[in-house]
Amino acid sequence: MQAFTLQKEVEGAYYTASARDGRFVGSVELCEHRFDELNIFFVRQQIDITQCDIHIVAKLEQPSQQVAVPLVVNKLLKHIDCQLTFSVIKSS
Repeated sequence: MQAFTLQKEVEGAYYTASARDGRFVGSVELCEHRFDELNIFFVRQQIDITQCDIHIVAKLEQPSQQVAVPLVVNKLLKHIDCQLTFSVIKSS
């Protein structure tokens, strides 16, 4: 139900079924104008901090390329202290 509510309450949010039965993953592109909506959703839904994750995906053009985390992530962490997860993929 939380995934459905996320989609309704936060602009641009969507959800997909998880590989684990009966679970869903809610996603939204991180933009500052969504901070208030995300914070309200987080508080209203009483999301457990262990269930919150900011997933950062970096596409590498070169094998030894340095990746910088966008500043918007730091700003969000001041409102909602979530775990950070990184995925690095090779650009084709």
